Amino acid sequence: MSSVTITNQNLQREGPVLSAVISIANQLEKKYAEQKLRVPEAIELKALIDTGASHSVVQEDIPKKLGLEPIGETRVNTPTCSDHICYKYFLRMIIPVQNNSIYYEGVFTALPLKGQNIDCLIGRDMLKDGVLVYSGCTNQFTLSI
Repeated sequence: MSSVTITNQNLQREGPVLSAVISIANQLEKKYAEQKLRVPEAIELKALIDTGASHSVVQEDIPKKLGLEPIGETRVNTPTCSDHICYKYFLRMIIPVQNNSIYYEGVFTALPLKGQNIDCLIGRDMLKDGVLVYSGCTNQFTLSI
């Protein structure tokens, strides 16, 4: 299990936000390489760990930038809309850590995250395999997966 600990003096206001990279899934990358196709560059983003989100979410334009087709669709409810149809994509997230980065491959729902300072939500589908420690008194959080 790899871990990252982040200290943020604005933790209460900003929440547990971290830098990550999102890209096409490993198996698709291998397929591109075999076919000598150009592999889309990974996209750097800011992700918020959100224990209130049942599924991980990515800004809706990111899969398009990676040239991906949806693997399905789902209906979501948010504080601003209900029964909104969104597409799902199989993606790889890498959270850089000095010695051993955190890797996760799974389904992300593409949703508009307009007006927010994030590009991604890390939901309980990703957290189910890990440990999240939020220490408000030290302005730190640790994510282990």
